[in-house]
Amino acid sequence: MNHVARRTARTVTRSRAAVRSAALGVAVIALAAGCGAGGTAEDGDDSSDQTQQTEQAQESGASDTGGSEDSTDTGASDGGGSDDATSDSGGSDDASGQSSAAGGEALPRDADLAAQELPVPAEEAIEIAKEATGGGDLTHIEIDHDDDVWEWELEIILDGRQHDIDVDATTGEVTEHDQDDDDDQDPVVDVTSPMPYSEAIQIAVGEAPGRVSGWELDSDDGRIRYQIEIDRAEGGDDVEVEIDVETGETRIDD
Repeated sequence: MNHVARRTARTVTRSRAAVRSAALGVAVIALAAGCGAGGTAEDGDDSSDQTQQTEQAQESGASDTGGSEDSTDTGASDGGGSDDATSDSGGSDDASGQSSAAGGEALPRDADLAAQELPVPAEEAIEIAKEATGGGDLTHIEIDHDDDVWEWELEIILDGRQHDIDVDATTGEVTEHDQDDDDDQDPVVDVTSPMPYSEAIQIAVGEAPGRVSGWELDSDDGRIRYQIEIDRAEGGDDVEVEIDVETGETRIDD
């Protein structure tokens, strides 16, 4: 083969190698591009999964928040229960208001004790007085209108001491408490037995009609009696009706 032919053959061989090299380079670039795209797609899928997980977590959190709201509602409901307890305490207020049955409205000066009840009745006044003394026995009780107020006056004997106690018949307040040695040794009296004071008042009004302005229960020479003060209805003189609690015998003192 001559020199020219050999040169031509080399040139063709080099051209073919260059073409193969170029084709290989294109294939490598394409492969790299494909891998990159695949990686991007996978990354995109991962990102999408993360987004879904985040949204699910948010939804779950929202659901938990709803649970908290339910809890809050339950708390509010519990609060309502507290309100009920407060209401019960309001009932408790009624219990304390019982001593303030004392808290009733004061009777007028010209009240008729045969028809109207004092805010602090006799039984309650006795309890108040005994609480002030720490116990004891009742030997005298009296109610009248004095110094612009209805007031109970009581004598309680305890351990050889006589306690003189004044109780406001409207508020139940102890307004005076004096004590001294018991020299009289008077018998014990009871406003409920053997004759309740309400019965004594009705007997007195039957004997001398009028307004009952006061009464007392004590003893005289060992005999226990009520003394009911009555203002006569038709401008007559005031009278006092004395009633023996044992016999029911009456005596009118003009």
